[in-house]
Amino acid sequence: MAWFTRLSRFTILASILAATLTLGLFIDISKQVQAQSHSPSLSSVLENAFRPPTPPEQGKVFSHMRCGCFSGNYSPTALLPASGVGETIADKPTVFWYMPRMSLETQFPGVDFVLKNASKQEILSIQYPLVKSDRGIVGSPGIMSLTVANPQPLKLAQEYHWSLSIRCDSQSIDHSQDEYTEGRFKRVKPDPTLEQRLLQATPSERVAIYAQAGLWFETVDSLLQLQREYPNDKDLAEAWKTLLTTVGLGEISSEPI
Repeated sequence: MAWFTRLSRFTILASILAATLTLGLFIDISKQVQAQSHSPSLSSVLENAFRPPTPPEQGKVFSHMRCGCFSGNYSPTALLPASGVGETIADKPTVFWYMPRMSLETQFPGVDFVLKNASKQEILSIQYPLVKSDRGIVGSPGIMSLTVANPQPLKLAQEYHWSLSIRCDSQSIDHSQDEYTEGRFKRVKPDPTLEQRLLQATPSERVAIYAQAGLWFETVDSLLQLQREYPNDKDLAEAWKTLLTTVGLGEISSEPI
């Protein structure tokens, strides 16, 4: 009888312990679900990370229009944060710009890319033709990119200026009708924990990590790749629109990229 009583007490204690553990596990899971449900969306992360300064027009001086060889309301526009200076951890970063649809009358379009250091010395110059079809420039309208293949690694904490001239007629010596856009970037030293955080993150989380670190070019590159891979994802589409809105290009977010 005493043995039965001790066994019953043990069973009761075990049941109470199991119930306590189950309740604790339930509370922990509930907290995780609640935290996830309250985690900011990728769109809001991008908006807060690259919020335009006050007044909003500050820094919006990096796209210029000289002629009418493009159709539509936009000229070529560099993708840059509102400050005009994008940060990157890459020694050979990729710059991005919006290419409007070029008119069919344009005969021999080409691009001139020039990179200068903080002392305004030209350290890289690239010229190449744009591929043209019966419908216009291949890939336009949309986002285009160019990797800065500088022979020497870019210096840390130094600003570089780049300009992109779109030549409406690459065979002409008259460049008065060129359209161009320009911007600046700075290579920065990454946070020591960045690489480990990126390894443990999903593709969408990596975009958010880059954005929260203020790394503009890595943010654009990773988000653009996701947007191209999952063109029907509504969250990615909204995040892409938010990013373009921060540079004044929100209206073109629905165009092909």
